[in-house]
Amino acid sequence: MFLLPGAMLLGQDHILLMNGQTIEGRVLGQSTLEVRYQLRKGQRLVQRAEPTESVFSVTDSLGREKVWYFMDTLFGNDYSIDQMRWYIKGEQDARKGYRPLWPMLGGFALGAGAVLAFDLEVTSLFIPPAYAGLMALPRVHVTKGSITDPLMEGDPYYATGYAQVGRTKRVLHCLYSTLAGVAVGLAVRQFIIDPNLPPQ
Repeated sequence: MFLLPGAMLLGQDHILLMNGQTIEGRVLGQSTLEVRYQLRKGQRLVQRAEPTESVFSVTDSLGREKVWYFMDTLFGNDYSIDQMRWYIKGEQDARKGYRPLWPMLGGFALGAGAVLAFDLEVTSLFIPPAYAGLMALPRVHVTKGSITDPLMEGDPYYATGYAQVGRTKRVLHCLYSTLAGVAVGLAVRQFIIDPNLPPQ
């Protein structure tokens, strides 16, 4: 194990994670096991660490980058460093710009419509996870305007990273929107439809 001290850095350092997220803080040290850094939380300084295996690179306040990712198929690292950069760019663009609007609207309509049409109650809770699970299957299409660099368009590694994050976002957003649809359907039936039904 070796250590690269970072305690003397005065500016913000950038830790780029393999999932595309970026941590900004002051790097205190880097090793083959972990990257230690300091964050400001309100008035407090908090020290945290990330396993080095989850870190792509660390860029200090002067713009010098230390890349921790390496290509090794035994560890599941099948991409070269440049290919992984494209992959991470896809993850970042999907996290910021992917909008599964139509699947979400479809989930809301399905949830509300099924409850109202079939007079569902407890069984309606099976609809959101079932619909969200189905939304993991279709291909993820890049949301128009979400590509930050036109040179990335059509790159297979970028597209793979985009789809990885985009699919997760679509599943979660569809789960929430379908739950909202079910809740609206139940509320409409309980407070509007049922009170106005003729007594039997």
